[in-house]
Amino acid sequence: MKRKQAERLARERLQLLEMEAALQRASLAATLAKLEKRRALAWGGQAASWGARLLATPRIRWLLAAGLFSRLKRKRRGEKWAH
Repeated sequence: MKRKQAERLARERLQLLEMEAALQRASLAATLAKLEKRRALAWGGQAASWGARLLATPRIRWLLAAGLFSRLKRKRRGEKWAH
């Protein structure tokens, strides 16, 4: 009787350990997902901060505007020749 009882206890312990391991894996996966999301948000915020800092510089704003106007001018010039 003792041997069967010991085997049953061992099976139950193994089953409990497997359930605990599954719970820990699920908890770890959820934690890693949160950290990954937080890291992505932090990276996006940092990129936005750098972009705002760049746009605060008059020379950068002027270069962006000059490039935009140059493209618009090229498109208009292309339309004149098409007619």
